[in-house]
Amino acid sequence: MNAIVSFLQAHPTSSTLVAYYIASAFIGALPAPQANSGMPYQFVYKFFNTLGGNLTRAFASKVESSPNFAPAAQKAQDLGQLTKQP
Repeated sequence: MNAIVSFLQAHPTSSTLVAYYIASAFIGALPAPQANSGMPYQFVYKFFNTLGGNLTRAFASKVESSPNFAPAAQKAQDLGQLTKQP
C-alpha cells in the first residue's frame, strides 16, 4: 500500500489525469433518464454531468418533452413484444 501512495505522490499530474479519466468514463456511462425515471436519478444524472462539464448532456436530455416521445415509446414496446415471441 505504501508503494501505491508513494507512486501517487511522486506523479501527481498523472494521478490527476487518470482520476479525471475514470470519473469522466463513469459519468459518460450513465444512461439518460427516461420519462418514467425517478426524481433522484434525474438529479444524480444532471448533477454528475454538470460536475463533469457535460452541460449539453445535463440539460438537453428532456426525452419526455419531445412531441414524438409517446409514439416512439409505443413503437419500441411493440417491437420488444415482437422479438420476445417464439
